[in-house]
Amino acid sequence: MTPRVRSTSFLRRLLAVTLLTSLAAGTASAIDADGNYAVWGLGQASCHQFSKAFEADALADYRSYVAGYLTAYNAIARDVYQATGNRTMTDNLAAIREFCAKNPIDSFERGIQAALEAAMTATRDTPAGTAWGRAAPAQ
Repeated sequence: MTPRVRSTSFLRRLLAVTLLTSLAAGTASAIDADGNYAVWGLGQASCHQFSKAFEADALADYRSYVAGYLTAYNAIARDVYQATGNRTMTDNLAAIREFCAKNPIDSFERGIQAALEAAMTATRDTPAGTAWGRAAPAQ
């Protein structure tokens, strides 16, 4: 592995751990009274930038960001195991792309939120126990 690849891999892991730690530590006061919150890293990219990367099939960094975002969401949301149900990463990226095609000046993070909300709405009536991944703990 080259030093650049190791550094990038380390930075991605560090970002994920930092995000999870930050979200877990302050979930109650993370959003201000007006509904605003700080967005870090690639989430600040525009939907237009994401769409260009999508068209060029240059999604590795976006894929990693979405994976960390969804993992953090699953970890802190109440009564949620897999917020996007049985949707794959490809499905999630396509949903973000759909939002971004209609909202090019919005942020990539807003695209993730829109895709997440759409997935949760679609899976709201899904019977318990149908999420993929490890089994839920016994009750």
